[in-house]
Amino acid sequence: MLQAATAASISPLPLGFTGTLKVIRRAISDFQDANGEQLPFFSPS
Repeated sequence: MLQAATAASISPLPLGFTGTLKVIRRAISDFQDANGEQLPFFSPS
């Protein structure tokens, strides 16, 4: 969450675990449809 806040130039203080979990749950289908090049942190190098 700190990295996401830093990338968005906002304070991480108002971010919460529950809100972050909701965002991740909504994005799961997008991640399932993505190829390895779109997910550089998860693809083997």
